[in-house]
Amino acid sequence: MRTSKLAAMVAFVAALSACTSSGEKGNPTPAPSTSGSSGNDSASKLPERPESLPVSAVDPCKLLTADQMKQIDTLASRPESLELVDGANSPSCHYSPGGRFTYTVGVVTHKGVDYWLLGGGNITTTVTKVADFGAVKIELSGGSGFDCSIAVDVADGQQLMISYIPTTTGEKDQSVLCGKAEKAAGLALATLKTLK
Repeated sequence: MRTSKLAAMVAFVAALSACTSSGEKGNPTPAPSTSGSSGNDSASKLPERPESLPVSAVDPCKLLTADQMKQIDTLASRPESLELVDGANSPSCHYSPGGRFTYTVGVVTHKGVDYWLLGGGNITTTVTKVADFGAVKIELSGGSGFDCSIAVDVADGQQLMISYIPTTTGEKDQSVLCGKAEKAAGLALATLKTLK
């Protein structure tokens, strides 16, 4: 249920733990919405993918190298299986410095980036680019300082999804949160290109 997933996401940020509506451990992400346009018209706004980078056999805990982890101030990684997109759990990895924030990097193979442009839910989506790849920025509507996610169009029906989640109340500027998510997405995408 989309509403309960949104409530669970807010609870995750506040309590530093996540639960899906089924009670399984996870990192719920809100259902899709559009930002000013309706239905499938938005999907045509995604830029053409420069190459296909399938993620079905990719370990998300290998998508940020030790040097890249330093660039985003993270020290440790931990694998998870999370329902990032409705319908199935996806291999994911939490990267964190130990308390102030978490980056979640996930590889979604059951739905592509256009999923986020179909409408519904309480989020705002914006089509953008990460290193010449089409992407969708996903933010909670009407809120600031909760999180920001970037879903990168890497292959047909697949996406690389990166979320930046502050675990303290100190970060409120949504553009800063999204800037951090976009930076991590660019780093993970650079590593993904080397794994072909």
